[in-house]
Amino acid sequence: MARIRTIKPEFWTDEDMAELSEPACLLAIGLLNYADDEGYFNANPKLIKAAVFPIREPSVPIPVLIQELSNCGYLSMFSTSDGKQFGAITNFLKHQVVNKPKESKIKCLHLIPYEYGTDTGQGPLGMDQGTGIRESKTPLSAREEIQIHPVVVPGIGEPIGKFTMHENWQPSDDFVMRARMWGHALPADGYKKSDLIEFITYWMAEGNVMQHVQWEQKFARLLMNRRKRAAGKRGDSFDDDVPHWNSPEGWKDFL
Repeated sequence: MARIRTIKPEFWTDEDMAELSEPACLLAIGLLNYADDEGYFNANPKLIKAAVFPIREPSVPIPVLIQELSNCGYLSMFSTSDGKQFGAITNFLKHQVVNKPKESKIKCLHLIPYEYGTDTGQGPLGMDQGTGIRESKTPLSAREEIQIHPVVVPGIGEPIGKFTMHENWQPSDDFVMRARMWGHALPADGYKKSDLIEFITYWMAEGNVMQHVQWEQKFARLLMNRRKRAAGKRGDSFDDDVPHWNSPEGWKDFL
């Protein structure tokens, strides 16, 4: 049964949510209606499809979207000894005010936390639930998971579609200008090679899947945070030495 829920304005400006694909963002909202009064839900893909997408076909399989939401921390996944899968929306009770709430029946079950890429018994959301996606009998570590390679179309200039981080990834030629448009006032030289290598190495191990521009946004935030911390240690005034991105001074390096 669908339930009336609240979406706060902060949902639309949350940086982690902004990195999700549009179908995953839509599912995140739909799960608010689908979950019980304490944020728990049956994670059977067929039930989720019937509740959230009853008259449309999602463009991405629901198990993939569930994993995307789990990876970003929006929800946690659990399994039971009989192989059923359940989920819980993180901080659900913090953001939802439920009138006359009913106690969750799912919460009372013996739930075993599941983390993608760890060695547990049956992988969640497998073919037994009718998803058409069979999980490996021996789950792989995050570093050993199947890599999703970028799709490069001649003439486009950058990869299209979502892909896992790889050792040859490079930000676009106009990365510094893009970063300034996103509010990250990077210097004209952009970044050090060591910063890029560290960023690539970390995210290759994580196995997250993102668009090229989403990887750039994450890299820009990393560089910006490091620059702020360095300026704080020196006691410098951080904002005075970098022109606003939309000022003549901010654009002169790109003209």
